[in-house]
This record gives sequence, C-alpha cells and structure tokens, in this order.
Amino acid sequence: MRTLKGLPLAACAWILLAVGPAHADGLSKFNDLVKSKMPPDSLTYKSAKALGDSGFELDDVVFTPPPDATAGSKAEPIKIKSIVVDEADFDQIAKQAPPNFLKMRIQGIDIEQKPAAGIDLNALAGIDKASADIQLDYRIDPAKKTMTVNRIEFDLNGLARLELSMVLDNVDVTQPDKAMDNTTLRTASLVYDDRSLLAKSLPAAAKSMSMDDPGAMITLAKAFLDVLRKDQSEATQNAFDALESYMEDYKAPKGPLRITLSPPDKVTAAAMTGAKGADDVIKALGIKVDYAGTRKMAPVAPAAAGDKGGVGNAAKDAAKGKDEDDDDNATKDVTKGK
Repeated sequence: MRTLKGLPLAACAWILLAVGPAHADGLSKFNDLVKSKMPPDSLTYKSAKALGDSGFELDDVVFTPPPDATAGSKAEPIKIKSIVVDEADFDQIAKQAPPNFLKMRIQGIDIEQKPAAGIDLNALAGIDKASADIQLDYRIDPAKKTMTVNRIEFDLNGLARLELSMVLDNVDVTQPDKAMDNTTLRTASLVYDDRSLLAKSLPAAAKSMSMDDPGAMITLAKAFLDVLRKDQSEATQNAFDALESYMEDYKAPKGPLRITLSPPDKVTAAAMTGAKGADDVIKALGIKVDYAGTRKMAPVAPAAAGDKGGVGNAAKDAAKGKDEDDDDNATKDVTKGK
C-alpha cells in the first residue's frame, strides 16, 4: 500500500536529512534542523516535548508525503498517534552525513480506507480499520565498521508482527554502492508472529485466484518447495519441514516462525548469487528455521497436485525448469572436460 510503503522511508528521511547549528534539546534540534527544512504543512502535530539532548516526542501527527511523481498523484495525509525518537545522531545529521545511531518508534499509523496498488487491507482482513506500529533501533561503529540493528519491527496491530535484527561487518557508509560486495553478515534473526492475518486474508486471496479453498494455495506452495528440497541435506529438509508446517497451520499457528542466520564464514550478498541450490544457501548462511508446530512433511501427492488452479502443472513446470538447468550444467561440465 502507498501509505505503509511511503511512511517508514519518507518519515525517517525527513528526520535524518537536515543541517544546522547545535541546540539545547532534542525537540529544538528537530524543529530547527528538520521541520523547518520540510515543505510547509507537510508535518503537523498537536503537542510535542523534548526527551533529553537527542530525543523528542510528537503526538497526534499528520504527515503528508511528497507527491508521487511516477504515479502523477498527490499523496494522501497519514495520521499517526505518536512519533517517539529516543535518540538520534544530530551531530552527524548536522554534517549532512548518515547518522551513526537512531532509536525511534512510530505508533498508531492509520491505514487508509482507499485501496492502494489494488490492495485494500481493511477489506481483505475483514476489519473496520487497521493500524500499525514501526520501530527502528540501530547503531554504527565507524571505527570498527560494524552495524548493529537491534530491531526493525513492523506490527500490524491485531493481525501480525514482523521483527528483524542483525549484525553486519565491514560497513562503509561512504561507499553504499559497494555494500553488496564488501559488507558481510555476522548474525541475523527474523521473526514472523501471525495473530490472524493469514486466516483472514488467505480465503480472499484464494478467491481472487479462482480457487475454492485456501488449502489449494498451500498445496501449490508446497509443490514448489518439494522441487527445491529434492535430494537436499537433512538440515535443508528440517528447514522446509518447519516452513511447510507453519503454512499448513495458517488458521491457528502454534507460535511464531523464527529464522536465524549464523554464517560459519564471512559471506557477502554478492557471493550468494552463485548458490546452486538450497543446500548451498542454508550451509553458507547457517540458516535454522524454528516453529513449535514443526512435523515431518510428506511430498505433495500427485493427486493433490492435480487439483484446480493448475497446481500440478505449476509444480511440473518448476521441476522441468530445474531439470533443464541440471542438464545445461552437465553439458557445460562435459564441454569443459573436453
């Protein structure tokens, strides 16, 4: 949706990109360094207060993003209950440099009723009005070239919560274009906690795909995963078992789905582009998938894969594509040996 997609990046950008002199407290710094540089009336609030030297709180906020040049339309105002910045690196901001630390919460974001990008979350989830909270907490150590993301969290209140944390090494904010090649992952954790979003949205999604039962969508997804897990290691099988078990439990998951990454060696994003299969990815990244309801999953039966919606054909096409790739690789190997 336009509202949710635009808010985190736009709101944080306005907070981070500003210049000016030093000030006594966080609210004064924000008003003089940030708000004064924004277009008139793009950010309004009913009340505000300082939170020490580098923090502030804004209540009953209305944020109007810049017009969407690509869509050729004016952005709709976004109502927010509060924006709380516990600490921000105003010293770096004053130098027009990326801040080395930021800890903030955006609470009570109203999700507009008008559908954006063809998606009406309120109607899809069968609720009158949805709201969301966002948290961001990170710190960069320029001397050690490390970045610690304590939390990036998106909480769709009453529906689902997504949380990410990670530690990166060899981070150079002055060369963002080389991050894919130079920055390495030390650890990461991704948690998805579904409260009712899947149970409410999958039936509508299945209907839009002309499927009588959301279960057909699950079967389709499992058919594709069966292709990826074929002939892979036990660690890979366990990871897919957890994923598929969680998918099957979409009506009432038995706790959150947690994915942890602990690479045994330094690995960059660019290096992962050469991975040949699921085993390569899971081994290189040290991936482990945990779900309380995990059980051993059997491959999708041919009869089930032949249900309505082209599930069987889709699975066959995926398998055919994999086999063709294997044949191409084998041909290259023979040619190379010759």
